[in-house]
Amino acid sequence: MFGAYEPDAQLGYLTLVPERSATVLLPIIHNVILPGSIIHSDGWAAYRALDVRPALYDHLVVNHQHNFVDPVTGACTNHIEAYWSRVKRRFKQMYGTSIALVPSYLDEFMWRERFGQDLVSAFRNMLIHIAERYPQH
Repeated sequence: MFGAYEPDAQLGYLTLVPERSATVLLPIIHNVILPGSIIHSDGWAAYRALDVRPALYDHLVVNHQHNFVDPVTGACTNHIEAYWSRVKRRFKQMYGTSIALVPSYLDEFMWRERFGQDLVSAFRNMLIHIAERYPQH
């Protein structure tokens, strides 16, 4: 699993990955995180590759063996951890999930966070998105 969260916009991104190597994660990061962003991460080795091209991102690291919040930089991963916690809570409410369907569950979770906080907005936005996808000729 790989995730990113933008606290100001309160938007997250989650995806299943076959492995957590730099080869797999960096293209995802470059695809979903705007250049110039500040990235807070834990000390996972794959994220060190972000420091190779510092012009793209300001990369701050927190070492969870020593702190939950880096005392010098203020780096923390609390936002993405809380986002992932909300996803797990949703999965538990589903009373079972199929591993084959996890990508679609993640897509639905992210869609609902953006467009369907309540039933009325979910229904309205679903109709809007269907109309955008299938315009009348």
